[in-house]
Amino acid sequence: MRYREQQQYLNGSSIWGTIVIVPVAFFALHFLEFNLQVRPLVAIEFMLIVIAIIASIYYTPDYLHLTVTPDKPLRWQIRARWRIIGAVLLLAAALVTRRSDAVVLAVAVAWMLASNFMARRLGRLRPALYFYSRDLVLIAALIFTGRIGVFLTAVLVAASAHLSAVVVRRFPLSWGALNASLGCFVLVGGFWRDRPEPRLLVGGCGLILSSALATAFLVWRAQHHNARNVSLALKELMDFTGYPADRVVQLWATSNQDLARNWNTDKPPQSDAARLAEWYRENSELYLFAISAYNLEYKRIRSNLKVLKYARGSCLDYGAGNGEIVLEIARRGQPAAYYDVEGVTMNFARKRAEEQKLDVKFYRSKNELAGATSADGFDTVFSFDVLEHLPDLEGELTFLSSLLRPGGLFVFDVPAGSTKAHPMHLNHHVDVVPFLRGKGLKDERGLLQRPPFSKEEKYFFRVPRGAVVANGGAATVRPKS
Repeated sequence: MRYREQQQYLNGSSIWGTIVIVPVAFFALHFLEFNLQVRPLVAIEFMLIVIAIIASIYYTPDYLHLTVTPDKPLRWQIRARWRIIGAVLLLAAALVTRRSDAVVLAVAVAWMLASNFMARRLGRLRPALYFYSRDLVLIAALIFTGRIGVFLTAVLVAASAHLSAVVVRRFPLSWGALNASLGCFVLVGGFWRDRPEPRLLVGGCGLILSSALATAFLVWRAQHHNARNVSLALKELMDFTGYPADRVVQLWATSNQDLARNWNTDKPPQSDAARLAEWYRENSELYLFAISAYNLEYKRIRSNLKVLKYARGSCLDYGAGNGEIVLEIARRGQPAAYYDVEGVTMNFARKRAEEQKLDVKFYRSKNELAGATSADGFDTVFSFDVLEHLPDLEGELTFLSSLLRPGGLFVFDVPAGSTKAHPMHLNHHVDVVPFLRGKGLKDERGLLQRPPFSKEEKYFFRVPRGAVVANGGAATVRPKS
């Protein structure tokens, strides 16, 4: 993956996202202006829904469609609707004053609950059509029973049109136009007998159209870019393994589950570093596909772009897997070093480096790595998604910090331990911040890189420029003269 291209695409997403939400905001404010007599609580609900639509338009198309996980949109839709049900109960409670209103609310919530419970079975093939049709039935029922007016109808249909368009898998532009038309039909048809001011219907239809078409455009753009990413990754893996495309796609989908099953079957002793390394060598082909699928995810692309900004001078990627980060560093003309257990992933990274004519140094043992850096250290050391697999976390942190030059930066993560999906993650009980501070390193995380502002557990530690670095030992700060 060429990360300059990914950055250009994401920059474009920010620009296009800003452009397409302008008409949504315009029609929302325009529509609100014509409804100044509406109750304050209803106006607040209206604006909260509009803000949610705008935020989701800006972010969700890339999040859902830069992926090789086909059921990700459906899973997201189901999770989103649990939150919507909770919000409906919370906001509607403030407006319910009569028993009949409470009954209607209970029926509406029951309909949404049933839709969600049945979604994995009935909505698996076409989640966009499944959810949108059920939403329109509910909204139409509320209109014809006189429970909602044109004001709330417009924003609810706009929200539903967005939720439908954002999960569509094929022909997003056509679907966006179709569901916008259906939404406007429900709005106009539902209130035709009430003869509201034409400008209200025009404003409401404008909100629905802009919401659906803005979403559809960004989904089309994301799917087009993802297809390019997937095509390039697929070709590399097919050329390397000799597997056909359908086998690669299958392994993208199943490799993580296979790794978890193999770990639970083999149960390698967690304190035996040699046996653990052997287990990872034996399963390195599965990791090849698991890492490849992970690198195609939106959040991983953004994460890699963020950490690449910290690459300065000579760089080491410790536990480099398929070589995604270290190859990009070499592509930018910086000295780059790869370290991991010898296996299929290392062979794949080496082949990629050779084909792209990139100068990357490969290391497969700590002694080899320490010997190569005894005369000179690294300016930047990265270690992602690897320390949780190693038994001696304190020893690994000490070793890696010893490879840094004075002024060098150590960037790494230590995820939370074993889970059902990742039983091979070891449960470490080391507080890395005081541990590395005790070794003389400086914690350089900014406020936004720390919990609760950041969900990514990434750490940034720098060796002070006045430090003495002993090979094989941690950095120590020179005393002041």
